[in-house]
Amino acid sequence: MLFLVPIQGSEWQMFGGRNTSAENEVLSDAETDDQDGPSIDNSSADVSLRKNIESVVHVKRIPAGWVFRDELLAPWESNLPAVLSLIPDTTVEVIYHNDTRKTKDGVVLPIKRASVEFQYTSRLTHEQIKLAFVNVAFIYSTTNNNDSHYILEMITKKIKLKDTGFPQLTSSDVIKHKVLMEYGTPREFDGVWHIYEDVRSSYKVRELDERNLKVEMNSFKVVKKIDQAIEENFSKQGIEYKKRIMVQGIDI
Repeated sequence: MLFLVPIQGSEWQMFGGRNTSAENEVLSDAETDDQDGPSIDNSSADVSLRKNIESVVHVKRIPAGWVFRDELLAPWESNLPAVLSLIPDTTVEVIYHNDTRKTKDGVVLPIKRASVEFQYTSRLTHEQIKLAFVNVAFIYSTTNNNDSHYILEMITKKIKLKDTGFPQLTSSDVIKHKVLMEYGTPREFDGVWHIYEDVRSSYKVRELDERNLKVEMNSFKVVKKIDQAIEENFSKQGIEYKKRIMVQGIDI
């Protein structure tokens, strides 16, 4: 015969029934928390910690010059003849032009610059590459004006994605799966540019449209060399120093 035994009230239990001990433990824990004070929500702290972890280290160092197929062909400050020998298109033309710079003392001085442009086509992209050079030595002396005095300062790339059929590769795909995956979280996103920086270089990437991107790279060291040369030669102190050197050759 099978007997049903009533347990604590109107409920019936057969072969063991409900496990009330676990519920009692949960209730007792909750009561203890209520007695000690309100429970602390750690969700905001966890989110903040996660953001800090995600925004720290670059997965890969940003380029320190002209990189081709993951190989650094021409680091910053490479001179113009050396870089020309590395460009696959031997018909490229060097374009020379003058820039001007006004110092804080009002002196306007010329800055000698040069650039070369060439194109490169891969399986997925068509690239237009511009390498920009500056003649820092010319600021010290106007006799320093041959090709070897021009050093690599800036690189600009315009990248057009080819028709890849289905699925079609887009600019946002390149940003997401190439730039962010390789270089990590950018130092800044101003709404247009993804901006990366280290002690040597700046690296900026932006979407022009669905199939076109632009990349700009710049050497901080070369920019500092230009500023230093201008300060040494065209500031009030620099001009006075040069005058003192010049008058040494005068016999009175």
